[in-house]
This record gives sequence, structure tokens and C-alpha cells, in this order.
Amino acid sequence: MSRTRGTIDIALIIGAIAITAIGILAYLFPTTKVPDPGGKYEVGLKIIELSDETRLDPFSDAKMSRRLIIDIWYPSDDTSGSRRSPWFRNHSVFVNSLAENYDLPPILFQHLRAVKTNSFLDAVPSADARNLPAVILSPGTPAIVPLYFAFAEYLASRGIVVIGIEHPYGASVVEFSDGTQFHFNRDRVMELPGAETFEEGVRLSMKLMAEDLSFVIDKLVELNKSNHVLAGVFDTERVIAFGHSGGGGVVHFASLYDERIKALLTFDPALFVMNEREISKGIKIPALIMETDEWKEREESGRIADLINSSSVPPYHIIIPDAKHPDFAMLDHISPLANFLDFTGIFMKDGGEYYLYSVIHGFIDYVFGNRSKEEFYSDLLQREDVRLFEGVDEILKR
Repeated sequence: MSRTRGTIDIALIIGAIAITAIGILAYLFPTTKVPDPGGKYEVGLKIIELSDETRLDPFSDAKMSRRLIIDIWYPSDDTSGSRRSPWFRNHSVFVNSLAENYDLPPILFQHLRAVKTNSFLDAVPSADARNLPAVILSPGTPAIVPLYFAFAEYLASRGIVVIGIEHPYGASVVEFSDGTQFHFNRDRVMELPGAETFEEGVRLSMKLMAEDLSFVIDKLVELNKSNHVLAGVFDTERVIAFGHSGGGGVVHFASLYDERIKALLTFDPALFVMNEREISKGIKIPALIMETDEWKEREESGRIADLINSSSVPPYHIIIPDAKHPDFAMLDHISPLANFLDFTGIFMKDGGEYYLYSVIHGFIDYVFGNRSKEEFYSDLLQREDVRLFEGVDEILKR
């Protein structure tokens, strides 16, 4: 029996709608890999669980030591036989936690199950990987370390080690190999001893995470003296602390009390719980602060201008237009919906992401004497749409 023209037309319409729907889904939920970092090295990734027996975890319902997970990215020459790391180790756990904490539908994250990174689990360190600068990363709250994969891979592929700290109760979720999970709860800071206000609770939480950072440095020193495969990879005399948002506040706190931190990197640091004495101390080590226009207007930013004005070592300060606070956490790599929903700006899409990575790399080289100030200025001046300062003095474009 022959088909009527109407039947053929309906089939064509249904087919076109299906193809269009598939195309829309493929655009909104692309299955890709984290962008190639572009350095001369492959990237290895090792995940290590730590327990600080000297501290009890004040967040825990049970009496237990403070536990952490650290993700270590490092240069490698040979990744053969090593498995490429997924973006999220336990997809369902991370997806549900991210969706809940950012008030987004879980479907936005479902495609991430198939996203591949450029990091190879337990790859052999490069023969060149000796006494390298170490960047210790404290993520935003309640962000998670995997949201900074592109940043970590960029630096590791260029010969810099990156150590991401998974802070229990600070991250959206932290899951240990024994199945134990710790989930973020904003109101839980009020349960910390001494917290009578939310701000006091946040301050105590940040100080706890600053102690985590110092503990990680202790462990890197120990690891260097051991027979571990990464022994000797880190130069613990060249430690840089990097933080985004709440993690930015954490690294500023840590630098006040740990002299082993030689430089600071921060994206939109949350400094609103720093007291007058801490602000007046300023910054006494080299620092690079990257700040979006919108963050300047938010209460959580605190008194960045006063901190800069009090600093004995004038920090470099980049003010970024057309960017939003979540831009630093790879949201544009998750889906274009992030921009449609007004979570992100256009700066990162226009080469801004790699401008920032390049500037960070140049800053690290400058701090440790491998790049002149003139060369670092050249890095800073690559874009016309940012405002640049050294301390309170604006760096004018030539």
C-alpha cells in the first residue's frame, strides 16, 4: 500500500523535530573534554587521602580527626598505561550536590559523565619534575576542586605542580575511598564553637580551612623525605596559595600565619570576615588579585581596597569587565546555558580564560626570578579591556 503525501509530510516533520531536538541538546549539553592545556608536558594526577591526627573536625557529628583529600597535578612525559581521569570521580554524587547547592536542575550536569580531562591517573612524573613551584588551591565555597581542572592542567603542563584541597564541609561534597561523604551545609557554620553570628561562623570555617592548607604543606615536606613516587617533585620553599571566593579568604588567612607561603593568587577573594587588625596588616608577600566588576559591589568582597592600601608589598590587581564571579570555576565548559542563565559573562569566551592563566604563569615566573618585571608587564598588557594596578597605582597601557 502506498503512503499518502500527508503521511510523508508528517514523518518528515517528526524527523526534523527530532533532529532539531538532538542538535539543541548537543549544543546545550556538549560531550567534550577539558580543553587541551597546551604545555610541553603531559599531565599526571594523583589523589591522596590525609588525616590530621592533631586536630578534631569541629563540623563532624562524631569525634574524629580532620580528614582531607588532595588532588595533585604534575608534569609527566609518559602516560602510557595510565587511565585518563574523568572530570568527576563519582558522577551522581557530584551532580546531585552541585545541582542542590547552586539551585540548578540536575539535568544540566548529566552529560558530564562522558567528559574527559587531559590528566592521567598515577602517571609517572617527568624526569624534569624536580623541585617545582607548588600552587596550593583552595576552591570557592561550595565549589569543588574538579571545577578548576583547566587551570590546574594549564600550569602542570608547563612545569608547575598544583595541589587542590578538598575541604570537608567547605566543598559541595567530599567523598573518601571508604564511601564516607561530607556535604556542604551553609547553616552548619553556626554550630562551630564560638560562632554567635553567621559572620563569626564563616570566619571560623575559613580559619579551619587555612589550617588545612598549612597541614598540606606539612605533608608535602614529609612526602619529599619519603620514598613516594612524588618525592622531590615539590619545592616547599616555593609555595603559592591560590583561592577563589571563600577560598580566596582562606589563603589570605593562611598567609597571615604561615610564612612558608611565598606568594598569593586570588580570584574574587571573600574578605568580609577579616577584622580591622588583619586588614591593617595588609599583604607582605607578592600577590596577584583578579577581581570582576560585579564582585566589587558585593558585600562578601570585604575591604579589598583597604587591604591593598595597607600592603607593604603592593599587590598586582586586575579588574575584569564582562565577567561574573562563577566564571573562574569553568561553568562555561559545562554548558552554554550557564551564560543564558546569566551565571557567566562574556570575558572567558573571548580568550579571557587563557589570558588569566598566562598572567598567572607569568606572575609565578616573575616571583621566583624566572621572568623580569618588564616581561610580566607585557603579560598583563595583552588585553585592552582590563584595568591593571600595582598597589593603588594604575598601570597605563602604552
